[in-house]
Amino acid sequence: MKRSSVTIAVMLAVVACLSPSQTFAAGTYQVSACNFAPEAANNSWVWATNDPAQPAHYAEHANCPYRLGGDGGKADQEGGLSTTDALGLSSGAAPGTSAGWTFTAPPGTSITGLTYERFIGHQYDGFNDWSPALRADGAIVPGETCLDSVQNGETCSVGAPPGEGGEPAAITGLSAHELSLGVVCKAPSGDECVTGATQYAVWAAMYGATVTLSDPTPPTLSAPSGALWGSGEAGGFHKGTESVTVSAADVGGGVASIALSADGRPVETYTAPCNFTFAQPCPSSTGTQTLTFPTTQLSDGTHTLTLVATDAAGNQSTVASHEITVENSAPPPPVGLSATATQAGSSTFTATWSDPTGQLAPITGAFYQVCPASGSGACSAPASAPATGPATVTVPGPGSWSIAVWLTNAAGNASAANAAHTNVVAPPSSSGGSGAGTGHSATATTPTIHVTETLRGRELIVHVSGPATGRVRVSFTGRLGRRTIASGAKTVALKRGKLTAIFELGPRTAAHALIRVSAKLDHELAVTSTLRRHAARRDY
Repeated sequence: MKRSSVTIAVMLAVVACLSPSQTFAAGTYQVSACNFAPEAANNSWVWATNDPAQPAHYAEHANCPYRLGGDGGKADQEGGLSTTDALGLSSGAAPGTSAGWTFTAPPGTSITGLTYERFIGHQYDGFNDWSPALRADGAIVPGETCLDSVQNGETCSVGAPPGEGGEPAAITGLSAHELSLGVVCKAPSGDECVTGATQYAVWAAMYGATVTLSDPTPPTLSAPSGALWGSGEAGGFHKGTESVTVSAADVGGGVASIALSADGRPVETYTAPCNFTFAQPCPSSTGTQTLTFPTTQLSDGTHTLTLVATDAAGNQSTVASHEITVENSAPPPPVGLSATATQAGSSTFTATWSDPTGQLAPITGAFYQVCPASGSGACSAPASAPATGPATVTVPGPGSWSIAVWLTNAAGNASAANAAHTNVVAPPSSSGGSGAGTGHSATATTPTIHVTETLRGRELIVHVSGPATGRVRVSFTGRLGRRTIASGAKTVALKRGKLTAIFELGPRTAAHALIRVSAKLDHELAVTSTLRRHAARRDY
């Protein structure tokens, strides 16, 4: 066999004995494999050979994680990601054939460094026909090969198994598209590289690797859309929870995230599924993503939103910026609320007020509601009124009433909790008279409610009809001569203008007493009637 020569074309700096975890600059990212990767995964180095007779001449091994002997023997040579010559063959490998593990940089990136644990060597190869080495774009990396200087057949190796002095080598200054660790037959034409049977051997083993890649190109953002990025769907204002839809793309390591910030503070982030055991760790496109944000996290007023996409190397896209005005608050109470009767003795009132000043969103309207001043009883449904008033308010009937007024703004915000209140009194009507019917006497101030009493055995049943809503206090007394021998009272709500109150009487009261029934509507109007052990009806 003849000797072969190797020309080294790439000048590199090799720094030994460094940790596989390196600090790397912005615009770069790192991909790890085998012992240097989580769960000892390899998703970036691919084994290949140009020998058509493979596996006759070359053997592939993928033993990650490395858990072999650590003695430098055959087991170590086949540990990790490794390539060896095949054994027990009658013929050797042809010149120019090769096999090994290759890392290829994604488009738009370049390899700038490598930290790896390796064991490269051959033995009984007196003519140096075998060339095990690390190569960058096909050229041997200086110091990362094993070539004997003499034809003495002794063993030559670079590195060692883990724990045997083969500390990680750190290589910097690279500018390559491809790295490969393997063996090449460099025998002259007409010769061959002897494969091992009992003596010859060649190997290139890598137990762990971290590749550093340069990715100078930032990702790109699509044009954002959605309510959050619009002009404000609430009268030109933004409120509640809104969303923005956007996508990002990247040539190189892929898109890692899209971040939404408000006034420079991140508020929502889409994080892409990235795996830094792959040469391209992140997806080249995020697809359409929707970022949802509750604007209640911002104060009312003007804020600046930004969208930024970041790729695997930390490059950021050109910022997309948008200014919004947030209004989540209802207007404060109206100022100086008052109400006056439209005419003497009327139950209709004119409510007036002034709108508060200094509002972010203009006040566009008002609501009013009437409730019993006592706090008990049903309120009317809210009704609308002009922003600055006045409002014409008719109360349900005689008595004391509370009128509440609150405001709404251009963003559609309104809250009854921000109401102003004023009280009015509606007088009773002037009509009145005495009731009719056998055994009854009655007095009333106005025919507002109607009372029917029925005595059935010992049950006193009182029916009251009147306005649609309200609370009526129904009571009775039972007298014998000048003495009161029984009494009772209940407060019952009118439902659709009707109610029923039932009292259980004692035998003596039911049989002999003079029973007087009283009903009071919202504590303002009283009616009474008298019952002697029979049914009767009175309207009051």
